[in-house]
Amino acid sequence: MDIYNLINQKGGVGKTASTIGLGGALADAGERVLLVDLDPQGHLTDALGVPESPEDATLSQAILGEYEGHPRDLVVAYRDNLHVLPTALDMFLLDRGLYMSSGREHRLKNVLQHLEDDYDVCLIDCPPSLGATTDAALIAARRRPGRRGGLIVPVEAEDSSIKALRLLLRQIGTLSQVMDVDIDVLGLLPSRFDVRDGTMVTSVLEAFRNLGSPPVIGEIRKRKEVREAWRAKVPVTEYAPDSEVAGWFRDLAKAVRA
Repeated sequence: MDIYNLINQKGGVGKTASTIGLGGALADAGERVLLVDLDPQGHLTDALGVPESPEDATLSQAILGEYEGHPRDLVVAYRDNLHVLPTALDMFLLDRGLYMSSGREHRLKNVLQHLEDDYDVCLIDCPPSLGATTDAALIAARRRPGRRGGLIVPVEAEDSSIKALRLLLRQIGTLSQVMDVDIDVLGLLPSRFDVRDGTMVTSVLEAFRNLGSPPVIGEIRKRKEVREAWRAKVPVTEYAPDSEVAGWFRDLAKAVRA
């Protein structure tokens, strides 16, 4: 199973919509996809209409070693090729629990290892923070022999996104050095923008494109189909398969899996 993070400590940048859209495109291409809702706000779980985990069997408990069952029993089959590891209310306490746990950076990785043969791709919708939960997600998506993975960074076309990106890259570099692992940043994903908003948007987009590293691997512009699919609780590739935005997610899936 290849593991990818949709990650940015800045909230409201389109992480969840991008996770769902990319997951839908990969599932349509025949991949067995697992979506992991690691965000305490639970937007992915809610956006797909998946019930939260019961109080006695949650992803947070599995990560902290408080759940004795198999992680497979926490997974919800949303579609044939698209399954979800939902959040629960106790996800808000995960950061605190990890800080008090030994080997905290490896705990999510250890949970996902039990699902290694069940899926081709795992997409983790990361929390909007740079805390211990994010560190655990980074280690889960590290470079591994015979496996692909890495980070996809949704970004908004505004100046503050560049500063947030620098902070994220600094954390990745520090964690990689301390833990002696390689964590690949596959690229940036400008999202939720409209070039008609003027030079502020177009200039930031140009700055992202000119970075070179990490590269821009896709662009998801603001379209009504994304909001409508969210309300319908389905991926946009299912809600509007012939739409322009569904095509952008299919292109992103090809870029990620190339």
